[in-house]
Amino acid sequence: MPRDQNSEVDALANLGSSIEDNELDSGTVVQLIRSVVEEGHAEINSMSLTWDWRNKHIEYLKTGKLPSDPKESRALRTKAAQFTLTEDGTLFKRMFDGPLAICLGPGDTEYVLREVHEGTCENHSGAESLVQKVIRAGYYCIDMEKDVKEFVRKCDECQKHAPMIH
Repeated sequence: MPRDQNSEVDALANLGSSIEDNELDSGTVVQLIRSVVEEGHAEINSMSLTWDWRNKHIEYLKTGKLPSDPKESRALRTKAAQFTLTEDGTLFKRMFDGPLAICLGPGDTEYVLREVHEGTCENHSGAESLVQKVIRAGYYCIDMEKDVKEFVRKCDECQKHAPMIH
């Protein structure tokens, strides 16, 4: 095939070579959504998808596929009993003393924490009470305690009005 008729592949190769190895972590998948090739101009729209903790649970609940490592497969089967999957692909965690909680991904966690912490009431509660409020609101994340502590530590208002320890 002549080079001038192969501009879409050239644009995809340029996209792949423009990303540095240290910029791309092992859990990132780049998926080509749409490409527009015009005369002398190629434009590629891509979306970056990350492999997060929910994917292995969703894959197991949909297809029953287990990892090849026996320890990992046993752990996944045990943990997956706490989760349920809806028809539209939303993952929920069965909470011990409450309703089903929506499982949050990396992009959703920051938004939910900000809404509960700085939302309508804007009470700027501490890390332990914020975890309980998020769970009562019906959300769950695998590293919730760690994420909440880091979020509260970065909150400017909480740092301004925190008691000063001498």
